Amino acid sequence: MRINEASFVVVDTETTGTKAATHRLIEVAAVKVRGGKVVDRFSQLVNPERSVPRHITRITGISTAQVFDQPTAAEVLPGFLDFLGDDVLVAHNLPFDVGFLNAELARAGLPPLTNPTLCTLRLARRLLHGLRSKGLTSVADFYGIKIANRHRALGDAEATATILLHFLKQLGFEHDVETLEDLLTFQHRRYAQVRKESKHLEKIREEVLPRLPARPGVYFMKDRQGTVLYIGKAKSLRDRVRSYFTAVEAHSERLRKLVAAVRDVTWEETGSELAALLLESKLIKQHLPRFNRAQRRYRNRPFLRLDTSEAYPRLSWTSYVMNDGAAYFGPLGGRRQAELVVELVNRFFRLRECDDDTFRHGKRCLYAEMERCDGPCEDPAVAARYDEEVQRVRAFLIGDGADVLADLEVSMQAAAAALDFEQAAQFRDWHRRLKRMLDRQQVIAASVLDHNAVLILPGVDATTQLFLIRYGRFVEMLTFPRQPSAEEVERLRDTLKLHFEEGGVTPDRYFKQEADEIRVLSHWMYTQRGSTRQVHWHPETDAAAFLEEILEQIEEARDEGEVISALDEAG
Repeated sequence: MRINEASFVVVDTETTGTKAATHRLIEVAAVKVRGGKVVDRFSQLVNPERSVPRHITRITGISTAQVFDQPTAAEVLPGFLDFLGDDVLVAHNLPFDVGFLNAELARAGLPPLTNPTLCTLRLARRLLHGLRSKGLTSVADFYGIKIANRHRALGDAEATATILLHFLKQLGFEHDVETLEDLLTFQHRRYAQVRKESKHLEKIREEVLPRLPARPGVYFMKDRQGTVLYIGKAKSLRDRVRSYFTAVEAHSERLRKLVAAVRDVTWEETGSELAALLLESKLIKQHLPRFNRAQRRYRNRPFLRLDTSEAYPRLSWTSYVMNDGAAYFGPLGGRRQAELVVELVNRFFRLRECDDDTFRHGKRCLYAEMERCDGPCEDPAVAARYDEEVQRVRAFLIGDGADVLADLEVSMQAAAAALDFEQAAQFRDWHRRLKRMLDRQQVIAASVLDHNAVLILPGVDATTQLFLIRYGRFVEMLTFPRQPSAEEVERLRDTLKLHFEEGGVTPDRYFKQEADEIRVLSHWMYTQRGSTRQVHWHPETDAAAFLEEILEQIEEARDEGEVISALDEAG
């Protein structure tokens, strides 16, 4: 009989203890599966004719009072046997449930169960041997199955039924198990027979993995035609790539499909994780590998625009960075975040919100009447105060948001005290989202076009990597020895002069590609904010002092790299 023609009854029991000879059933439930779907259910509480122990009630929620007026096992089991019929009996840790059912059948003077049986715990041990725990909760979590009413018979039986359907698909795909007879036999196969690897996996493990370096880089997984299936980055190529080909059965379904299709792995060393991150983002968009779900397209990421070219600047958001005299901050995660920040600035600072035509009329508008603006259109005397407010907004946009966060906290508490919980929840959400954004902005400390710096990172093989950032963009990477010679210092001096000149040409416009690169850089700097060194450059910075500070940071990075190397060697 083919598996899709067979009927399975997935059972689960709740009991007063763990020993079938002395403890009793308090609940039995079953789910009938046929043709890949659930077709029927059975569920019944059982009177154990004794009290339910407290620890069982704490686990299951079933109390003595709940089962007191329920039918006994002798009354419930005939109905259960009718539901079961001649179908395959399935359970997770089958001996436990069958043991209790047979013990209750014996007390009722009925013969034991003779149905063919299938244990999903046995299947888990053979199909998911890389999974640390094979318990019902662990296996359900692995497949992303949410168990409703855990430790209640019907909830656990339904979860086990869903797990069974996953196992049946995996058995057909990986082991060509298509008949009921093969399925029932498979659960008893020796582990060595089950875990036989395909030839392409053996080849990759024997020929490719030993050659992988324990260095940062980008790796490419390819199919038999050489088409790139997946591109990833790694701090250690050896560890990251090996993880794909270890305990394959414990991977998600998507990763198992990837590993099944891979026939070769190549890589490119980059010297640092940041360089790998930048290269990975670019290559994914170039090759569009089908197993890469993220970073496949350049997205329109909004920037905040503070138009300081106006006499009385306003804050807005835009999808592009222009060389138009305005200050740009970001990029942000999306349009909703940009709109939130603009709204918060308008709420907590007193910049004008009206358009230019309204402003030229010289009359107070609605925003001034709402006291969200001091009305510079009507009273030019507020100009000096307005400039101070602009500087406060600029400081806020590079991460100095303590005042706004404090105001949001006060507003949230006031709304909660007034029992306006919906408004309090909105202030709370604003506070959380704003704090995340400000934490990230603090590591930039400048608007996009004013962000000029050199990042200093420990490299491999006693080197240091310098990432030069000009106008917010990555422009060049230098790999420097930790003990640079006079010639190498002179080369660094020339490179700095090339990129960091006061009269440098500002880009006219940043599009999606540039915005994505800025996002990758800012995210890296945020996640590595405790360990990343950077030296900022400003037009008034002295060239010799700039070079000297970079060399000092290189020396510190050298010392850090030596410590890391010593720790690695120590194991």
